[in-house]
Amino acid sequence: MGTIYPTHFHLRQRPFPATPDLARYYPATSHERAIARLLDGLADGEGVLTLTGAPGTGKTLLCHCLLERLAPTKPLRQQGNALNIAFLTNSRAGSRAGLLQAILYDLSLPYEGRSEQELRLALTDYLLRGFEAGRGTLLVLDEAQHLTPDLLEELRLLGNLEARSGKALQVILVGQPALLETLRHPELTALWQRVAVRAEVEPLPLQEAADYLLHHLRVAGGRPERLFADEALELLCRQTGGVPRLLNQAAHQALCLAAEAGTAQVDAEAALEALALLGLANEEASENLDQAGDAAESAGFEEEAVSCRLILASEHAG
Repeated sequence: MGTIYPTHFHLRQRPFPATPDLARYYPATSHERAIARLLDGLADGEGVLTLTGAPGTGKTLLCHCLLERLAPTKPLRQQGNALNIAFLTNSRAGSRAGLLQAILYDLSLPYEGRSEQELRLALTDYLLRGFEAGRGTLLVLDEAQHLTPDLLEELRLLGNLEARSGKALQVILVGQPALLETLRHPELTALWQRVAVRAEVEPLPLQEAADYLLHHLRVAGGRPERLFADEALELLCRQTGGVPRLLNQAAHQALCLAAEAGTAQVDAEAALEALALLGLANEEASENLDQAGDAAESAGFEEEAVSCRLILASEHAG
């Protein structure tokens, strides 16, 4: 079913991918603010930075966007003139040696057949030699909430490598809010005090959630005003809470259902069914749209709901 609807709706590609795609990045306010804070912190020479957010809010994609802005014309692992980059997408290392091996591997350095201390010395030598040659190193660790206090302490020690002109290693810890709870443990006080930048990515507000969906449809070659009814758009944005991963899943499922039914547009019924299949629909969503609108108004969301509908109105006018 998932491979049928792009053809049915005359799209060039699936508009809501299952994995992060930098080519479809939507510059949401929260994401752009987080990137700006991280870039400023790196430029200021800060040693440890954090990026946190709830699951599905787009942290991994944001990391790829950040790295592209740091080195827009270079592959991530290629040494540039100013910065070497290691990006660990999985921080589940079972030991200090495992963490050191993962870092060396991502830097395209030998990592097998060495003791923990040999691994540490090899990485230390690489960091210091690079820094002396004018190249700092940036280490980005995704899913960092899985790092144990022992592994975080290893990162702190590596981050102590510095010279008069700055630090040989800068670290960005990326993870769920539990990461900050771990960093606040008394045994990690020395590391917590070094976290100078604490960026956060948040779910999209209703208006941006609607524009997020329309953006992805446009990138895929679709006409948003024809593909989603106003009511369907509002339902998807509200019931997903503005979480990009859930928005992708719900919109994808709604398009699948509409294509299966042979309709030319995703209506409220298809949106509700898609939300129900994903376990995201509640009793309010199952009521008629007037009742849902009244409930939203009492919750303080009516202004955003109107903005959401105005976005589609502007698409019609365009």
